[in-house]
Amino acid sequence: MSGGMVGQALRDRFESIRQAEVERLEKKLRGLSDDDRRVVEAITAEVVQAIAGVPVRALADELPEPALDAVVRLFALERV
Repeated sequence: MSGGMVGQALRDRFESIRQAEVERLEKKLRGLSDDDRRVVEAITAEVVQAIAGVPVRALADELPEPALDAVVRLFALERV
């Protein structure tokens, strides 16, 4: 698994968590207008990108396989 593949898996993992949390909070978000709902989606997506940004950039470098394996295990990423 390359650093780029691990980085993409990390972004995908964070995005799936974001989507699950927004879905979990559906009852609390039910009263929002469509515009407000889009703002919530945009803000949470930006937070995910900000959190994932540093490790994904680091993973773009040549890293030894044990380091990549550690990231995969640490974040419970699916191997592709």
